[in-house]
Amino acid sequence: MIVAICVFSLFHPVGLEVRPARSILVVEQNGRQQTLEGARTLKLTGNATVGGRAGKQTRFILAIPDKIRREFYGRLEVREEEGHLLAIVTMELENAVASIVAAESPPGASLEARKAQAVVARSFLIAARGRHHGFDFCDTTHCQFLREAPPEGSLSAIAAIETRGLALAYQGRVIAALYSANCGGKTRTLEEAGWNIEPYPYYAVECSVHGAVAGHRIGMCQEGAAQMARNGKTFREILAMYFPATTIETN
Repeated sequence: MIVAICVFSLFHPVGLEVRPARSILVVEQNGRQQTLEGARTLKLTGNATVGGRAGKQTRFILAIPDKIRREFYGRLEVREEEGHLLAIVTMELENAVASIVAAESPPGASLEARKAQAVVARSFLIAARGRHHGFDFCDTTHCQFLREAPPEGSLSAIAAIETRGLALAYQGRVIAALYSANCGGKTRTLEEAGWNIEPYPYYAVECSVHGAVAGHRIGMCQEGAAQMARNGKTFREILAMYFPATTIETN
């Protein structure tokens, strides 16, 4: 499965820079095709596509000069829209999952907590595609944070690998599973939050972690999941607590 994620979306860039990351890039813009190798950098100020040879996914470094720089693996499409550029990276689902786990997990979260995060993130990516016109997701809290893919062998990378294909399902269908940083001791139902009712009826769940509320308090509490993992709970036990009546299915 491939997902299309708009990155650097908070910056509304008017210019981007791209260069290879241990590979050759093929860039098409203004009706011309260029090949980039080594440390050569190319400025992008309008519609463009970036990929490997024959349009394959590849590693590249994308930057907004003097603001942000990240390495991605996939293909890049740049679109002009309302005076700024959209940088849309298409990547494999599992690559996105690992990147989201690395970006979203609380500092110091253990493997089991990250595995729970991986299943929740994957479920959202599967069930909530098309949240934006022209691409699937953004890299902000509107969807899910996404940064660089984590290093091979890191806890986030291992969490994605060891839960590969697993997603939360309710009555046989994958749900767009939600989560927030800290529920303050109890999660909320959709009705309590004043949200529209969805196919999965989120439950109010007592959580052992208290403190300042951070986020919408629906679904998994990330700090609570991290605490459960520290207390020896598995990712399956964590998900069973925060998502009652769901099953974990292979997709």
